[in-house]
Amino acid sequence: MLTLTVLGSGGNFPIPTPTCHCRICERAREMGVPYARHGNNLYLEELSAIVDAPEYIYENIEREGIDSFEYVFLTHWHPDHTAGLRVVQSRSAERVFEEADHGVIDAARKNRPTIVTTERVFERTCELYDGLRHFAEIGFAKTHFLDEEPLVVDGVRVEAVPYSLSDDGDHDATAFVLTADGQTTVLATDDARYLDESALPNDIDFAVFECGYFPETLDGTSILAGKDELAYADELTHEEILERIERLAPDRTILTEIEHLYGRGYDDYRELEREYDGIRFAYDGLTVALH
Repeated sequence: MLTLTVLGSGGNFPIPTPTCHCRICERAREMGVPYARHGNNLYLEELSAIVDAPEYIYENIEREGIDSFEYVFLTHWHPDHTAGLRVVQSRSAERVFEEADHGVIDAARKNRPTIVTTERVFERTCELYDGLRHFAEIGFAKTHFLDEEPLVVDGVRVEAVPYSLSDDGDHDATAFVLTADGQTTVLATDDARYLDESALPNDIDFAVFECGYFPETLDGTSILAGKDELAYADELTHEEILERIERLAPDRTILTEIEHLYGRGYDDYRELEREYDGIRFAYDGLTVALH
């Protein structure tokens, strides 16, 4: 069995967003999780794997009581998925404090996490944050590129389905396909308009997709002005995500990357779930059995 925990279900901005006093943010300030959301971030318990590293990853893993991890899966290089990559430095310092001959370098190089992604996503991430290359070169983190070979951990096979973020031919993002015991899970958590659906398995048991944006608020007010259309040309709408789910027909789906600008809160998504079959909206702290 695989277990997935949603460490963060939000998007570019945390909810509440500092300086914002909309009803979504004020409710989140009052109630905390699950009304509050940190950036897109998952944890696969049996693989000891974190998926993506937003700014709030330290708080996320502390909140969920995760005291170690062996892998960090990277879907793409955008800052809201990589700005917390210093988490690869996170180590227990107990031996440093207790043993005179065990120093900081010893601690850093022991139990090093492995960055799992494609070579292009790694290189593109290093263009944005060269500290990641530094961590790998000095031995604080290892790398495993799925375009060279799949990752197999305790019978779970992890493969990449690379795609372009902007349809320019540069495969600077990747989805992940996990197979174990005849069950298939697809993680395509954000900015996946140009994901080649034909490259995905025919029979998907569980999927994690982006929520997709809502063009209007609940009362029908347009969220995007005309000048916003170009900026969102590569983004999927919520309706388009529902169409993807219908085409791919996963048995169960969780939708994440729930942005502040969608103008909907935790209760609104719970109500919307009533209209869907086999679809849930993610929230911080949600834990589900995949298989």
